[in-house]
Amino acid sequence: PIGAGTFELGGQVPGFIGHPAQMQQAGMKWVKFQVRGGGADYIAAAHGAGFKVLLSVIGDKARVTDPAYWNEYAGWVAGLAAAGADAIEVWNEPNIEHEWPEGQISAATYTQLLAKAYNAIKGANGGTMVISGGPAPTGAEGAFPGKVVNDDRFLREMAAAGAANYMDCIGAHFNQGTT
Repeated sequence: PIGAGTFELGGQVPGFIGHPAQMQQAGMKWVKFQVRGGGADYIAAAHGAGFKVLLSVIGDKARVTDPAYWNEYAGWVAGLAAAGADAIEVWNEPNIEHEWPEGQISAATYTQLLAKAYNAIKGANGGTMVISGGPAPTGAEGAFPGKVVNDDRFLREMAAAGAANYMDCIGAHFNQGTT
């Protein structure tokens, strides 16, 4: 695991760093990109602008529950770690059907993917921080069965599946607004 350090601020950007000077003036040290393919160009752009880079790496939703796909995904994130990614978030919001197949949302299955990715990332670059995919904050499981698993339950089930062994920190998403 990565050792504890000082708090550092960053921001997610939409595929490009539009205002690096303002980000740096605000004290930001990190930039986050969400990628569904590639990603090495984002690493170069972030480092070139003086930022550390976090990549939220989303793969093929249609294949994510297939163990045969996990090696392909793990190879991709290992390549990003080798290219110098400072941190990789393994998937995005795996507790909702927008990012995971409807009816197949499973923290245990996600943890298996996380384990494969963690080992590949650390094998490629031990200094790359591995962050679990931040679950979407939701309490709508009862209203949308099969489409949503509440974030608190998803995290408990990840813990029960041993996810703590395959991450340096837990991803957390805040999508509810300013309250």
